[in-house]
Amino acid sequence: MKETPLSTVERNFITQAVKQNLRLDGRKNDEFRNVTINFGADWGSALVSLGETKVLAQVSCELGVPKSTRPNEGMIYINVELGQMAAPHFESGRNSELNVQISRTLERTFKDSRCVDLESLCVTTEERVWVLRIDLNVLNHEGNLIDCCSVAALSALMHFKRPDVSIIDNDVHIHSAAEKEPIPMVLHHYPVCVSYCLFDDGRLAVADPSVSEERTAESAMVFGLNSFRELCCLNLGGTTLTSSTLLLQCATRAARRAKFVVDYVKETLELDVMAREDNKNSGFTECVRLNKITALAENRLALRLRNFKFQETLEVKEENAMETSGDEDGDSDEDGPKKQKIVSIDAKSAVLESNQSNIKWVPEDDGADSNVESMSSENVTEEGEESERSLSQQVEKEMWKNAKKESKRSLSKKHLQHVDSDSEEETKVIL
Repeated sequence: MKETPLSTVERNFITQAVKQNLRLDGRKNDEFRNVTINFGADWGSALVSLGETKVLAQVSCELGVPKSTRPNEGMIYINVELGQMAAPHFESGRNSELNVQISRTLERTFKDSRCVDLESLCVTTEERVWVLRIDLNVLNHEGNLIDCCSVAALSALMHFKRPDVSIIDNDVHIHSAAEKEPIPMVLHHYPVCVSYCLFDDGRLAVADPSVSEERTAESAMVFGLNSFRELCCLNLGGTTLTSSTLLLQCATRAARRAKFVVDYVKETLELDVMAREDNKNSGFTECVRLNKITALAENRLALRLRNFKFQETLEVKEENAMETSGDEDGDSDEDGPKKQKIVSIDAKSAVLESNQSNIKWVPEDDGADSNVESMSSENVTEEGEESERSLSQQVEKEMWKNAKKESKRSLSKKHLQHVDSDSEEETKVIL
């Protein structure tokens, strides 16, 4: 199945929003999504969520023959699996361009930077070494797979423990966890990847891009950094260039982000160790327990509406003061008992007052566009839904009233014009 192409309207909309420091998910250009890490019951298993992007990592090891060029060092292999569970257009079993790009970037970040002590994986020189395999299975693709895969690989490596071995009569005996305590991995540093996308001919950089932003961007930058702010990998690709100033700014922000992520991984790992020592439940069962049914893991996003005024115009006030008694009687029958404050609507303005706690009206100056922020909490009660319905009903009624008034005005004007024309004809006849 082929990937659905983005239309020109969607691309223009995303580009214009980025120029105004706005994004579709409510973030600013330099903001990152939240990272969530859950460790499994087995050593070396980790589930990492970057927003709605989810990657499952598993580290395994086996004894193998070392390379002739490095007889006293172990080996590391990284495998990235992109299946149809992540996105419908992915094909399992085939190496796509994105798959190759992620694999090469992770190999440069972890293998070429020599973050793992490969000499500690040696059992006997030129005969037996440990061969590590990092399997990354993408569960959901919502953008920035490289960052999510790098965090998953680092978390799984830090969580993994290999079994202890002993050599008896030139035979290698692998001990189980009951016989000897497994040995953790030795890491020299902790690298992660931080990605940016470039817009507006390389003048704007967007951190942690989503799927639509990756497909709309002109080029991309991927920094491989560790917690010591050392550069391990740099990947630039796309159709446009960027300035050295913007590159340095992005590198500085990426270094702060890398340190924050590494510290968060260490804290989560300590919590997992404490839970295992206290014989508490450890594994992925804790990350799927929810007290409610939700479609997404994130909270509802803020909605911003423009071109709204929050002051009642003079015309609306005069119209309300000049209402006839007949209109008031007819309106009172239709409106019934008032549950909320009056809503006044005009062709150029809108005034809405609500006693609902989850709606916040933010007015701006007269010269600037005003914004409305709809802030929805996670648990919306039935009373809030009923108040929203009553608000919508009141808005429809007020719009119907204004239309009725406009029609009455037009009829009265036509009647006056007709009377004036009749009077002129009578004067002519008298003359």
